[in-house]
Amino acid sequence: MTELTKKNWYIHGHKSDIAFIILCPLIALVIVALICEPRDGNYIYSNMTPIWFTVAASVLTHAHVLLVFARSHLNVTVFKRYKYRFTVIPLMLLIAMWVSPIVFGLMGIIGVYWDEWHSLMQTFGFGRIYDGKKGNDPLAGRKLDMGMAFVVGLLPNIILLTYLPDTQVNGALVEYLEMPIMVVKQHGWLITSARIPLILLGVGYALFYIYSYNKLIKNGYQYSKAKFALFAVTGVTTILISCFYTIADGVFFGNIYHALQYIYIVYASEKSNLTEIAVKKEEAGIRLEKKDHRIGILIFFLLIIPMIFIFAGLRQVTQKMEYVAAFWLLTSLMHFWFDGFIWSVRRQDIKLN
Repeated sequence: MTELTKKNWYIHGHKSDIAFIILCPLIALVIVALICEPRDGNYIYSNMTPIWFTVAASVLTHAHVLLVFARSHLNVTVFKRYKYRFTVIPLMLLIAMWVSPIVFGLMGIIGVYWDEWHSLMQTFGFGRIYDGKKGNDPLAGRKLDMGMAFVVGLLPNIILLTYLPDTQVNGALVEYLEMPIMVVKQHGWLITSARIPLILLGVGYALFYIYSYNKLIKNGYQYSKAKFALFAVTGVTTILISCFYTIADGVFFGNIYHALQYIYIVYASEKSNLTEIAVKKEEAGIRLEKKDHRIGILIFFLLIIPMIFIFAGLRQVTQKMEYVAAFWLLTSLMHFWFDGFIWSVRRQDIKLN
């Protein structure tokens, strides 16, 4: 193994990647374990979970949603390339939600499921980046990783639903999965009967995943410790949360590690861009030395991060207000949409390490 390979396995930094990406689900698990009581009878929500923690987790979630605008609207190169996606389309959607309650409701349901997909794809994306750092073919194991992101990030939570008592299953399915109440009443029994097949699906896919990658390794695939460690930590911690804590605590757990990972990756990818914004125009074309990135770091932590938390707090107290609620829903939808294509369109603009 060359020195370059040893140095560049990480996205931004050796220790920081381990802490804020690979072990981030474990950190979130420890936070939940220190603050929340294990479930006792009620699978959905525990009255022992402090209100302040519920609010804090929600604000953190809102903050990371708003942070996407640092990647879209504050990146001059990307904004110029896709300015209509960042301006006209969001405005048209907002007006549609204001005019039509049906559109507003439909967008709310889409947002719930898109949120889950977005979270899974973040774990998947980190794994693919780590594979790229090892020099692997970008298509090698791609579908395998997508399936594993589902197995480690969401499947344990779905299996948890099959353990809910009959008195709680309807409320959980309607509240957390946005299922129509009539569908739940008529077909809710399918949830409990799916327990064993779902467990077998998870175990079977994990074994298939290991077998498939062993074949890839024999054919020249470079083993990515960072990717497999991330998937393993995510899977183990998600299983532990599902086994011992309520659905609400599981939501807090997922939102915490997802948000912290996201804040970290935006910091890693945008600090150079923020530095270039701060310097004079005639100097923007020069290659900035590492020490000059201090400007971008200061902008990120002293200006952007405080501002997004202020707006996140504002969202927390106004998200149920008419018209304002549609705006906040729009920010979530734009977060999922913007983030879904920014990485792919910014092949030459992303600056890591």
